[in-house]
Amino acid sequence: MICKALAATWDCLLEKEKGAPLCSQGWDLSMLLFFPNIYRVGMANMGFQTIYRLANAIGGVSCDRCFLPEPHLIPLIERGEELVSMEVKASPREFPVLAFSISFELDLLNVIRLLHWSRVEPLASLRREEDPLVIMGGIVPSANPEPFAPLADVIVVGEGEEVLPRVLKVLKEEGIGRTRRLLSRLAWIPGVYVPSFYNPKYDHFGRFLRFEVRGDAPFPVKWAYWQGFSQKGNQSSLVTPYGAFPQAFLLEVSRGCPYLCKFCLSAYLYRPLRMVDKKRLLSSLDVPFSKVGFIGTSLSHYPYLVEVVDKALSLGKDVSFSSLRLDAPLAVLKTVCGQSKRGTFGIEAAGEELRKAVGKPLSQELLMDRLLFCVEQGAQILKLYFMIGLPGEKYDDVEALSVFPKGVFHQCRMRGLPLPQIHLSLAPFVSKPHTPFQWSPMETRDVLRAKIRKVESDLRRVKGVVVTGEGPKWSLLQGLISKGDRRVGEALVASLDMGGDWNGALKTHNVSFYYHIHRTRDRHEPFPWEVVDTGWEKEALYSRAFISKV
Repeated sequence: MICKALAATWDCLLEKEKGAPLCSQGWDLSMLLFFPNIYRVGMANMGFQTIYRLANAIGGVSCDRCFLPEPHLIPLIERGEELVSMEVKASPREFPVLAFSISFELDLLNVIRLLHWSRVEPLASLRREEDPLVIMGGIVPSANPEPFAPLADVIVVGEGEEVLPRVLKVLKEEGIGRTRRLLSRLAWIPGVYVPSFYNPKYDHFGRFLRFEVRGDAPFPVKWAYWQGFSQKGNQSSLVTPYGAFPQAFLLEVSRGCPYLCKFCLSAYLYRPLRMVDKKRLLSSLDVPFSKVGFIGTSLSHYPYLVEVVDKALSLGKDVSFSSLRLDAPLAVLKTVCGQSKRGTFGIEAAGEELRKAVGKPLSQELLMDRLLFCVEQGAQILKLYFMIGLPGEKYDDVEALSVFPKGVFHQCRMRGLPLPQIHLSLAPFVSKPHTPFQWSPMETRDVLRAKIRKVESDLRRVKGVVVTGEGPKWSLLQGLISKGDRRVGEALVASLDMGGDWNGALKTHNVSFYYHIHRTRDRHEPFPWEVVDTGWEKEALYSRAFISKV
């Protein structure tokens, strides 16, 4: 029996969406697109919205949506009521294709839950030929598909705009069924990884050695990028008041980043750097929505950003940005802080030398001047993101985290400015594949917890400073999924039978945190994520790594 409370929730959300839902019934191929997190997060995700729009634009294809149920509905699902799709109100089992758009490592846990709640066997090896075909994509499985490989029949490696139309064409031609012929055809589409054709080999200590390729499947699988981005651009298809960007029409401005910070996965995957044509972007502003959200990994680098923002403001739009560097144009910072009364910036490290070492060489003087400029323009809240446990981090760098907000307050007093609230967000460094820091270890839970507690203790009595952060426990799991192999995914599936005790399941399956994330990797050792070819030479990445002080 489908969950009626969940169906009613979907109806309430659909009523508030602007822009007609694209899904309909009666087509040659029906597909259910999951976002393995709640609606608010999913509808702010440009990748998810793009796949939804593209799939429904292909003749003969109908694509519905489904999200992780809100917490108050999960007990109903766990008691046996079944998930239901958002628009046509069908059970997931009725769709021949289940697709997952995955942007966060920890959402692997939700992927497993959603498959289980859909009455679909999470492990691909246990599914029958007539069961739904499970496709996964997004930046996380594209970077390292191996933890997702035990669950997926097909993984899209790269940008969906380039790969999805070819995949759906083959699915329409082959018809329903998880047949070897279908998988073989899909495996030869550039940017498609079929895990069942690649068998990982390990030594007698359990260390990864290589892949054994079955048949004539390509190796490695080349990352696919969308060549038409600059000319066509990208925008949201639906606007909702319940997204992370409420009522905002989202416009993607750029993909890639010229700065190549050594910890940043997006900068190393989304290549080459592409920016939307100015005329195309300006014409996209002519929409019946009062809010526009600009999305991109390198907004500050877009040469026409000030002109585009001015145009949006002249049309009476409120503007927001997914992220900005503090060295963004002053006119943009002025607009952001004047409208929102807040500034949100990634500082990464409080010490100038450490920032330089990790690839973000912004001087202390520039940071302080720009933060004070934001306060002058009306920012009452400064939300500053830092990482803790970065490669090369010293005791003085941890001390600097406590000193930094005090320095902002001191400079404000010196200039006669009102004191803002400072929200200091601390996140443990997570080592990412295909970056110069892929060789670097993560610090242990105890070390990370001690550093975070020190900063919290130092700032506890400082009025106007709020310290928040991600718990080391979840950061370590994030790191394990980021740089793990298939055994990680298999263990997490097994946690279903252990009441969700993923930590216990990892121990039972002998998945070692030390092996995957707590050691400095050998310069030439093989990595499981090297099944994906991103175009970077391994030596080129190593030459950029801050290895000497790790």
